[in-house]
Amino acid sequence: MADAKAHLSDLVATVERTGEACIIMRYGRPAACIAPVPEERAMPAKRAKGLLAPYADNSKRALEKSAFERMMVEKHGEAA
Repeated sequence: MADAKAHLSDLVATVERTGEACIIMRYGRPAACIAPVPEERAMPAKRAKGLLAPYADNSKRALEKSAFERMMVEKHGEAA
């Protein structure tokens, strides 16, 4: 986690460049996933205004959860 925190911008840049998700581990277990935004959802680059937009609705959260579980199965052979 400390490495991810210290190098977050590098991790995000790598995910953007390669299109491959990054799993962040905590105590040897998967804790979070940085995944690229699908092209159809990508928005033109804009400067942040200081606040994050409200998070996605429940249906979009469910899609993200299933995407994370698929990545875990692909990477580790089992869901987290």
